Amino acid sequence: MSYEIIFLKPSKIKTMASTKSPSPTIVDETSATAAYPYPYTANVANFVSVKLSGHEKYQLWKTQMLCLIEGHGMLGFIDGTLEPPPETKPDNAQWWRRSDALLRGWILGSLSDDVLSSIIGLKTAKDVWVNLESSYGSLTPQSSSSVPVKGEIDEGEWKFDGGFMRSTAHSRSLPVPLRGMSQQIDLKGDSATPTVDSKINSRSRKSRGLESTVFPEDSWACNSPKLLSLDLAEITDFLQEATTNINAYLPLYKAALRGDWDDAQHFIDQEPEAVTANINKYGFTALHIAVGTGKQGITFVQNLVEKISPKSLLKMLTSSEKYTPLHIAAVVGNTDAVKILVIKNHKLLYAEDVDGLLPIHRALINSHKDTFLYLLGVTKANQYPYTFTGNMGVTLLSNVIFAGYFDIALDLISRYPDLATTIPSDNVDAPLMVIARKADAFESGCRLNFFDSLIYKYVPTKLVNLNLNKKQPKMDFLSSVLQEIGLLVWKAVGRILPHITHIQKIKLVHNQAVALVKCLCHEISALNLESNSIYYSKPIIEAASNGAYEVVQEIADTFPQAIWYSDESGHFMIQLAILHRCEKVYNLTYQMSDHKHFHKTLKDSHNNNLLHLAGKLAPPHKLNLVSGAALQMQRELQWFKEVETFVHPKYKMEKNSFEQTPEMLFTKEHKKLVRDGEEWMKKTADSYTVTAGLITTIVFAAAITVPGGNNGDTARYAEQDFLFTLPSRLIMGLATLFLSTSSMMIAFGASLYLLFGQGKDWILIPIAALSGLPITCFVTLQFPLLVELISCTYGRGLFGKQSDRPFY
Repeated sequence: MSYEIIFLKPSKIKTMASTKSPSPTIVDETSATAAYPYPYTANVANFVSVKLSGHEKYQLWKTQMLCLIEGHGMLGFIDGTLEPPPETKPDNAQWWRRSDALLRGWILGSLSDDVLSSIIGLKTAKDVWVNLESSYGSLTPQSSSSVPVKGEIDEGEWKFDGGFMRSTAHSRSLPVPLRGMSQQIDLKGDSATPTVDSKINSRSRKSRGLESTVFPEDSWACNSPKLLSLDLAEITDFLQEATTNINAYLPLYKAALRGDWDDAQHFIDQEPEAVTANINKYGFTALHIAVGTGKQGITFVQNLVEKISPKSLLKMLTSSEKYTPLHIAAVVGNTDAVKILVIKNHKLLYAEDVDGLLPIHRALINSHKDTFLYLLGVTKANQYPYTFTGNMGVTLLSNVIFAGYFDIALDLISRYPDLATTIPSDNVDAPLMVIARKADAFESGCRLNFFDSLIYKYVPTKLVNLNLNKKQPKMDFLSSVLQEIGLLVWKAVGRILPHITHIQKIKLVHNQAVALVKCLCHEISALNLESNSIYYSKPIIEAASNGAYEVVQEIADTFPQAIWYSDESGHFMIQLAILHRCEKVYNLTYQMSDHKHFHKTLKDSHNNNLLHLAGKLAPPHKLNLVSGAALQMQRELQWFKEVETFVHPKYKMEKNSFEQTPEMLFTKEHKKLVRDGEEWMKKTADSYTVTAGLITTIVFAAAITVPGGNNGDTARYAEQDFLFTLPSRLIMGLATLFLSTSSMMIAFGASLYLLFGQGKDWILIPIAALSGLPITCFVTLQFPLLVELISCTYGRGLFGKQSDRPFY
């Protein structure tokens, strides 16, 4: 059964229009002003909400702009039907130029600065439109092959457009659904999909009654007006269902999953079109499936790619994401498949998916470093769409920073310095903003225990050469030799103790992150703009909220005025540090000059001073850094007391907009935490009491009881008790419990030796093992809590000067 396409002549289509449609306006062509519309009162913003900034927004922009142009009868200025009048009619030419200038102004007003700069000098709206189409709409496939139709079409030129056949000479004619086709179409309207042709075999014919049920031979167009207004999705879904039978490709699908080339070869010999056919409902081909299976299918991929032409690889796109096989290989990290595909057609490197991302972006987003590094090495900078410049380049750099590859980011900036200062599109963060959000990339965001902290402090790392045009102090020969010897010694120790190498790598990443911030700030400052605030105002706020004090310090060191920028709520750096409990950012006030006194009087929109902000409950992720509700309450009190010493005494009793003093707000916000702290203290004390009682009972064979039992009706703890009194009592109880437990077990072991060990020295071994086991277990489980209690209560504290480096 063959398929044909039936079209109506434009004249026939006009007769089918609904009688309810408004009649066209009759234009007096002798009047120049009527011939060239001039709707200067039109509000362009009501029609076009998208700014054209690149390929990813072109289709949206074009759709909205065409609605505006057609709605005001000015389509002829860009499709060529309203050509400029001859010079013999100067009045007509004047009116034409006026209307054309209005349309050109509409278009120019909807472009971003970057796009606008590329079309300066174009004289007419048509020139601008054609230039934008060629620059940003080139990835949209166009049907260029002729389509056989039933009947004659002698008016205008017909072309395929989104599931319909339209006449270019009659732009307002009704769309005519396709009846059959022998060319490639995209069922989604914007890319090529499998060919629908006369070779549809019996497996499709048995279950489809397309011709007899839907398209009668001669009367379908005239007797089925509803068909003309079918939704595009309904038509395309029907065509997809009618022309594709994915079950027939199931053997090939399974062979691709297994990497079984012999079975696939046998199937392809019988069905040659299966090489590039879609074999599942998402538009995946056998090659898409094979590259996603990993190394086990690499032979399958190699053999299948040999059967596909380089040009066909670019057309093999999935239905929704518009992934090429190289995109899939990058997503799964199949580096071997990536190499095969790139060798076959290097243009795959520059094919964008539906999100405007290249395969190199997909490898990076999915954290496949080896695949990314290979793609980075083979991607050319001068090849469109210019991977290392503009929005595409800054997107790449931001994703590199998100992935934590700071060494690669530094290398990219050294080769392409403009990336540091390129302002990205709305859905992409600038590089400095990205690093400001990665607090865990710095030493301040890394929690190390005591021993790891010692290793971190002394283990050496090679310094990163920032090359910031600053004079570096020259290192004498002896110092450089000693440094190299030190690195070799630590490297040798690291081979014996791999954990040291792990800590060294962590420190190296932290140093690279700081170097990256310095590099970004240097490139921004080198712009010599009147104001660079657009680059650093938001990142410093983000860093202050996340506790990345290294970022705050570097930005403020380069741009001192940066600390006076606030967020949308009007909170400045020190206010955010208090609200989010970022003690390292707050401690920068200790490194400030006398300018810090200006911060003491800051208030927010609800008239909350700094002490009010300290009275608010900390964010949950900050509370969870401390174990136990009692210690969390202690941490909150420490913050409140610290800020209390910083502000003027009069602010202690000052009320906010809700008539609350700082202490009133603190009590209200921490009511539940106080109750939880009480329960935690009681349960902890009870557990240790039971332990002590059991040990004492076993050792002395005596029952330990408390006369009258426990009294649960005693007074509730006061908030201030959690600061010092209760932790001190718990420390004393734990310390004496450890001491008494150890003493009892030693006494128990000594008594056993005196009874059974006379002349039997070997008996000391089992006695020591049995006595030391419970002590070891008890201390291992509970000693960390004792250390934390002592550190939080009697330690150096959270607050104080962190370095001698001046801040502001």
